[in-house]
Amino acid sequence: MQALQSRRCRPGKEAGMHGRFLRGSGLALLMLAASVAGMLRGQSGEDQTSQRIGELVKQLGADKYAQREAACRELERIGELALPALQDALKNSDDLEIVRRARDTSLAILKQACKSHSTGLELALVKEGEFLMGSPDAEIGRRADEVQHRVRITRPFLLGIHEVQQRQYEQVMRHNPSAFKTGGVNHAKIVGQATGEFPVELVSWYDAIEFCNRLSQLDGFQPYYKLADVQRQQESISAAHVSVLGGNGYRLPTEAEWEYACRAATTSPFNFGQTTREGLFNAKPMVVASGYGSSLKWPDLGRTVRTGIYPPNGLGLFDMHGNVAEWCWDYYGKDYHGEAPAEDPTGPDRGDHRVQRGGSWLVSEASCRSASRLFHAPSERKDYAGFRVARTPARPPQIRNQD
Repeated sequence: MQALQSRRCRPGKEAGMHGRFLRGSGLALLMLAASVAGMLRGQSGEDQTSQRIGELVKQLGADKYAQREAACRELERIGELALPALQDALKNSDDLEIVRRARDTSLAILKQACKSHSTGLELALVKEGEFLMGSPDAEIGRRADEVQHRVRITRPFLLGIHEVQQRQYEQVMRHNPSAFKTGGVNHAKIVGQATGEFPVELVSWYDAIEFCNRLSQLDGFQPYYKLADVQRQQESISAAHVSVLGGNGYRLPTEAEWEYACRAATTSPFNFGQTTREGLFNAKPMVVASGYGSSLKWPDLGRTVRTGIYPPNGLGLFDMHGNVAEWCWDYYGKDYHGEAPAEDPTGPDRGDHRVQRGGSWLVSEASCRSASRLFHAPSERKDYAGFRVARTPARPPQIRNQD
């Protein structure tokens, strides 16, 4: 992974003295007062904010260190509204000081956005970078649809550190469809266990889309999707027309984003290495030769488990291998890896199935590899399938396809 590293704002031209800092702060206050005066003259609050953000981005390259520092702090206070202008500066500015500070300030703002205010759902910051998607020809368990190709993720994004839990799903959707819960169809396998932090399952792809929108509304974000012509079977959505609004709300990760985050700069079959053993993830164990016969490689739990009990990957993401298969945005295309764009691929324009990644408690380790691809019809609900959410506060991927 070739990713930009996060660094704090620090002196880049000259260190400011205390008096200069006070004068810089005074200038900032005068500029803020001018903004207020402009509002009184009839300008909209939105235009005022946009103008102020533009001024602050320019101030990142000011001659005085104190002014540059003050601009960093105020942009961080403004938060996500400043991200589009900061991203523009990253792309288009010829001033290396502005570029460096725009990058560092963007990352600081993104880190502030790593928790849902309404549910406590936590997200990790995944920085932009390049990786080899798919698997090499010699990888054990490899399938034909894993053609290896280089992909660049061009913008940072946030990804849930856990699969969405039953308690979080119920808090947002007001019901819990899971099979592995008290009263669920698989309750015999979880007797005596509190399952609130188990991953939610028995959710269709459409249910995951609706969860993203409802969580966005609870947290005060613009919904990322529009659902129309919704058809339900009891409380689950079995069909709908889904289009992308492109707001700053929660969404499903693309398949490329999912694998990029799962790998966390690794190239091995699993993000923890080449081989598997007990205590690394929740999947169906292989049968191995043992003594005079054979035995399982580890105990077969035959169910989901509480999220986060196995070690995380290098980005702090848990259960990227096993537990439940995770819905992604993309339509599944068997040959898509061989024809996908090199930057921010979002899947084929149409199809009958949606991608699931990561494998689950039901399948063997080969189906849980970083490159392994699974798929289901978007209406299907399985006790081994759930999801985790993503979010891009500024400029989400331009996704064309819809269902």
